[in-house]
Amino acid sequence: MRLEARLRAGAVAASLWLVACEAAPVSPSPSKPQATDPAGPREAAPEAPKPVAESAAPAAPNTERHFGAALALNDAIPVAQVLGDPQAHLGKVVQCSGVIARVCERAGCWLELRPEGSEVEGLRVPMARHAFFIPQDAVGRPALVEGELTARALGAGERAHLESEGLRAVGPLSLSATGVVIR
Repeated sequence: MRLEARLRAGAVAASLWLVACEAAPVSPSPSKPQATDPAGPREAAPEAPKPVAESAAPAAPNTERHFGAALALNDAIPVAQVLGDPQAHLGKVVQCSGVIARVCERAGCWLELRPEGSEVEGLRVPMARHAFFIPQDAVGRPALVEGELTARALGAGERAHLESEGLRAVGPLSLSATGVVIR
């Protein structure tokens, strides 16, 4: 029975990790004085990991950073071209270039890629299956994003969830990122 309980607890923990973007950001708890143990000192419990968006150190202005898989394609299509004619790219793996307009405020599990020098709504880019996360300091930086372009209408609940995290590009187009390069 104990083994079954441990397996169930592990499955629950894994499920919670997959929905990390739905949890509010972790704020550090005030430190408490520790009581002395008459049996002697014990090893301290490890701290819970901080979300990537909060713990990533700001990058130098001209530092290129890679997230996820290495980019496989050689030619990037400007995101304005993809937004202008999405039918030509639907269902295909594409590499888009643009500027990161927004990043998920909770965990960095999506970004919005917008055409350079434009204030129009950009392209919604979720990180494929939450495989990696993008830090908040990426906002305003040029980027290359590679993944499959799909179109799927969002349900009211999913739309509200994404908007609560700061996303404005909640249209049907989505580029499921397998790799991101932030310049």
